[in-house]
Amino acid sequence: MTLLNKLKQGESAKILRYQTLPPHAQHLQSLGLVPGTVVSIHRVAPMGDPVHLKLRDYDLCLRRDDLACIRVAPITQ
Repeated sequence: MTLLNKLKQGESAKILRYQTLPPHAQHLQSLGLVPGTVVSIHRVAPMGDPVHLKLRDYDLCLRRDDLACIRVAPITQ
C-alpha cells in the first residue's frame, strides 16, 4: 500500500481507503474517487502540481495535497 501522491506518471493503482476527515472524503467520493476504482497518473505538471488522473471514463486534475490522503494498492503490469 502507498499513497496516491507517491505514484509516478504512467503508474496505476486501485483506491483502498481515505486518511482524512469525513467531509473531505465525501468530496473526493463526489469526484469519483471511491474505493475499488482504478486510477492512473496520466500527466504531472512541470512543478509537480496539479496531477492529471484518468479514472473510469473521464479525466481529473487534483493537487498533490488532495492525493496525499488516498491510500492505494499499485497495479503491476
